[in-house]
Amino acid sequence: MLDSLLAGVVLFTSFAMRTSNVQPNPDDYEFSLGIKKGHWFLNTQWERELGSYFTDTHFWYQYEGHRFYFKPEYLDKESKSVSYAKLDSRLTRAGFSLGITTRSLEDNLYKYENFISGGYVIEKMYEKLKLDFSMDGYYTEVFDYETKFNIGYKLIEKVWLYQLGEFYFVQGEHFYKAKVGIEIKL
Repeated sequence: MLDSLLAGVVLFTSFAMRTSNVQPNPDDYEFSLGIKKGHWFLNTQWERELGSYFTDTHFWYQYEGHRFYFKPEYLDKESKSVSYAKLDSRLTRAGFSLGITTRSLEDNLYKYENFISGGYVIEKMYEKLKLDFSMDGYYTEVFDYETKFNIGYKLIEKVWLYQLGEFYFVQGEHFYKAKVGIEIKL
């Protein structure tokens, strides 16, 4: 029974360390640990930046039907002061999506705003190389966006080396992440 529950589950991790941009602070670091399977994703990162400690958490689940998807998501990025709960409901066709998104207001998970959202997703597999790219936009009074790419290279049957890039403008904050990590499929 445990085999069937864990089949297709991917564990991933990464570690980054860098000299602090402002001295005399200790070195900055980020340790990330996550798990994903099909249409769900959970990731936690522990980070020290300029001597301060942060925990970033990201969770989502995506239900897909015929030309439709529904995606509840939670993001708490303490390191960038961005936190929200979000519900995406979109029609999809040929990688494009258009719909309505409901997202909590800044620093208040009990008040929500609705807005138009759209995006594009492409996934390609070339022998040992896998490419994923997505772009999402949300419009109310300003235009928020999330752009992500993931390039994976199969080292052996169930082990992948990956490079991840994410670019955000959310709740008035610009931030990005780029990392190299390893995925192990159970």
